[in-house]
Amino acid sequence: MPGTPIEAVTAASIITLVQSIERHGPSAPAAAAFRSALRRKGIEADNIGGLAALDALADAVVAADPDRADARIAIIRAAWADLLPRPGGSARP
Repeated sequence: MPGTPIEAVTAASIITLVQSIERHGPSAPAAAAFRSALRRKGIEADNIGGLAALDALADAVVAADPDRADARIAIIRAAWADLLPRPGGSARP
């Protein structure tokens, strides 16, 4: 939206959204809203720094709680599916 400042995409903001999705469960309406926000953050990060920015954010999520890393990365991959390379390393469209 013109004139609207873009909020910084930080690791903390991504972690907060992922934790909110976990807390509400995958089928809760609130989780859908948090997934949408996570997707928007991914798009913002991609626009600012491309795949390197997305990777750095995902790495920060893993580092924040290694015991939950697999589940949290799955949440991120689902939200950012069209922003990430396809399996096997093929480029995104």
